[in-house]
Amino acid sequence: MLFFDTSALIKRYADERGTQTVDQLIETPENTIIITSLSVIEIASAFRRKYNRGDITKEKRDNLLVSFFEEATERFTVIPVDERIFESAFALVLDDDLRTLDSLQLAAAVSLPTPNPDITFVCADKELVDVAAQHGLATNNPRD
Repeated sequence: MLFFDTSALIKRYADERGTQTVDQLIETPENTIIITSLSVIEIASAFRRKYNRGDITKEKRDNLLVSFFEEATERFTVIPVDERIFESAFALVLDDDLRTLDSLQLAAAVSLPTPNPDITFVCADKELVDVAAQHGLATNNPRD
């Protein structure tokens, strides 16, 4: 089971350091890919920012959104961010000094019912990877 933080997931749709690793992880049929409903919004926001900066055209932005939504509905397990996750995220903000969205993503990964050793937290943010490891998750930073 691979829980993708948005910092790693975005590499699926943008050619940057770590893209090859992310592609391989997602394309391995045995892997269960888990994202949060929050990632859907974060991905859309990332595509919008790339468009606003002039890095991609409107057509490219729209094509990326279509590709993401198709893959999300066909390949990914999307878990909702509920009140229980917000409560856990609050503690992560206070105890681990995480940013809001990072705390929500990590809280969602930690809250999965499968024992933590069965979940790998895939993230391209070194600080968040370190905190995830401290909370008992196996980690994979595709940028390494």
